[in-house]
Amino acid sequence: MRQFQPRDPDFADRVADAFQDDTIASHYGGELTSICPGEVEIALSFRNVSTDGPDVLHRSIVAALLDDACVLAALSLTSPGDSVSTAEYKLNFLAKAEGGEIVVCAKVLRPGRSISVCRGEAFAGGVLVAKMLSTLMVSRPA
Repeated sequence: MRQFQPRDPDFADRVADAFQDDTIASHYGGELTSICPGEVEIALSFRNVSTDGPDVLHRSIVAALLDDACVLAALSLTSPGDSVSTAEYKLNFLAKAEGGEIVVCAKVLRPGRSISVCRGEAFAGGVLVAKMLSTLMVSRPA
């Protein structure tokens, strides 16, 4: 995978701040476990989250976690002051999210000044449970 250079030397702090301020994962007690240029990883225990049956994470939470991770991965490659929002995504659920913890990973496939494309994957109990392909809009301050 291609290595990207961040436009902001403080990208990791910006991503960590955005995670704390505006993500489902942070709201439910998740942890941002890795931040690299163009890549993030988030882990979340099911203990504080709505489940869909015994110890099965609800699909809407899986989708939100993947969306958060893709936005943060794209944000890591933007200039200071820029913001990122989701324009579109395609999501495939491959298995039930079971096992008590979910780990979502997102990687930028193509960074851009106005549009970026990102891939996200969710794992629960070591099993790939969902994949996302996301198109993200980058907005500059006025």
